[in-house]
Parts: sequence; structure tokens; C-alpha cells
Amino acid sequence: MDLQAITAALTRMFNDIASFLPDVVNGLIVLLVGYLIARIVGWLVRLVLTKAGLDDLAERRGIVGGLRGLGIGLAPSRLIAQTVFGLLFLSFAITAVRLMRVETVAVLLERLLDFLPNVIAALMVFLLGSMVARLAGNWVSLIAAAGGLGYARQLGSLVQYVVGLFVMVLALGVLGIQVGLLITAITIMIGAFGLAIGLALGLGARTIVYHILAGYYVRQRYQPGQTITLGRMSGEVSGTGSVNTVVTTDEGSTIVPNGVLLEATVRAARESPPETRGGSSDSSTTSQ
Repeated sequence: MDLQAITAALTRMFNDIASFLPDVVNGLIVLLVGYLIARIVGWLVRLVLTKAGLDDLAERRGIVGGLRGLGIGLAPSRLIAQTVFGLLFLSFAITAVRLMRVETVAVLLERLLDFLPNVIAALMVFLLGSMVARLAGNWVSLIAAAGGLGYARQLGSLVQYVVGLFVMVLALGVLGIQVGLLITAITIMIGAFGLAIGLALGLGARTIVYHILAGYYVRQRYQPGQTITLGRMSGEVSGTGSVNTVVTTDEGSTIVPNGVLLEATVRAARESPPETRGGSSDSSTTSQ
């Protein structure tokens, strides 16, 4: 056994460790100092934004509610402060790892730091777009409900999902992901859906669609509680649904398709419904 060779190898190993330890210590010191600086800067950013009233403004504008709806319970000031903290700490971590002479890890962290702006931009696009999608869905639901459509909530949800789908594609594009194939697939799906609806309306659902559209005008003409006469039938309007209207007569309830009330000659009392009128005289008029 060559004791001299073994001694030389051990000596080199100890020398390498002795030369590496200061680098590790320096890296750990930089990492600790960087953590403290990043934490202080993040705290200052949150303090300034809170004093500036960012959280209250976001609450009034509905941004906080939108974030909660997406599963993010952090206040905007805290969310921004944590983002600033993460970016600063990652920068110090790259310097610390490079001092430790772990160049491969430093390169990976640098690539991550270069990619983070795209991630943040994509998240902002997704968050803002999701709130816009929710707002658009709510508006459509309110407008459809005001028009008396029975499926207003489902229509609003459909609009929200469609807008959200395009927002997701836009966010992926901001990330740098090729979305050309995805856009083509979505376009084909929407085209197929539109074709299916067109065929349904043209072939089998024309009558239903006609009654749905007629229901909009029937609601404007006849109010619940108003007395109408259609042919030999006379009674009070109980309510107008998507495709038909319920009229209460002495014999019971009669369901009349909305299109019939729109096309036929109907005698309607001019008086308001019992729950809204305030003592108007009885009179009748003929409407078509």
C-alpha cells in the first residue's frame, strides 16, 4: 500500500474542503442578508400600499371579490408585497449560489428569474380576464332576467365560460406557449356548436324558439293578475314562462303558448295587477 499516495489524496481533499467552506459561509451570509432585505422591502411595500388605500380601492372596485372568487384570499397589498419579496430573495439566492461555486444551480435560478415576469404578466391577464368574464356573465344574467328569460343564469354561465376560455388562451400566449393549434381547435369547437344550434333551430326547434321570442313581448303586454279574454276563455294571467303563459280561470289553470297570445286577438283589462294598482276603475281594451 502506497501510504504517500493516500496521504496526498487526503491532503487534497482537506484542502478542497478548506477552500470550499469559506465560499459556503459567504453564500449563506449573502442568502441570510438577502432574505432580511427582501423581507424588509416587502414589508415596506405592503405598508405604503396599505397607507395609500390600495386595499380599500380594490374592495370598492370589486377586485378583492374577484380574487376571492378565484380562490385567492390575499389582499392586493399583501399579494404585491409577497411578489416583490420573492423576486428580491431569488436575486440574492442566485448570488449566494454563485459564491458557493454551484454554477449549474445559479444558471437554473437565473432562467427562472428571467421567466418570472412572463409568469406574473400571465397571472395578471388571467386574474383580470377572469374578473371580466365573471362581470360579463353577471351582466348577461341580469339582462336576461330583466327580459324574463327563465334560463338567464345558465346563459350568463355560458358567457362566462366562453370569455374565460379565451382569457386562458391569451394567458398561455403571454407565457410564451404556442397557442396556434389550441386556437384552431377552439374555433372548430365553436363553429361546430354554432352549426349544431343552427340545425336545431332550422329543423326541430323553430316552434320553441318562436314561443321563447314571443314570451318577451307577452310579458310587456300582459302583467300578472291582469284579466284577459281569449276566445271563450277568460281569466287572470298568473305568470309568463319561457314558452307559455299560465292563465287562471274559474275551471282552473290553462296553459297558453306565448305565440298564441302574440298572434291572436286578446281582450285585456286596462287595470294594473291587484298587488300594484291603487284603486283604478275597471275598463277593458282590445289588443293584438
